[in-house]
Amino acid sequence: MQAIPRDLYEAASIDGANAFQRFKSITLPFLAPTIAITVLLRTVWISNFADLIIVMTNGGPADRTQIVASYIFTQAFRALDFGYASAIALVLLLLLLGYAMVIVVTRRMLLERG
Repeated sequence: MQAIPRDLYEAASIDGANAFQRFKSITLPFLAPTIAITVLLRTVWISNFADLIIVMTNGGPADRTQIVASYIFTQAFRALDFGYASAIALVLLLLLLGYAMVIVVTRRMLLERG
């Protein structure tokens, strides 16, 4: 927020923009790259958050608290099915790469349009 020039807000106020218009036209475009990277990194971090689930619930009753990362761990180290766990991990990698590409492409389209 400190990197956004105050002159832009002052000019928008002089032009008659209200608080929502200033947020939509100035604040959001300047914060969009940070928001996009934060959402991307947070999604990747959460999708690989298996250790807490394994330690706390071990997948829960009837595997209700399993996520993909904890399922990979369970298949690899409890069922000793390393091939299947590797295949699931590869699919998870492809899904996360696809998600990252969607974020990057969407961000570029917004930059070109805006």
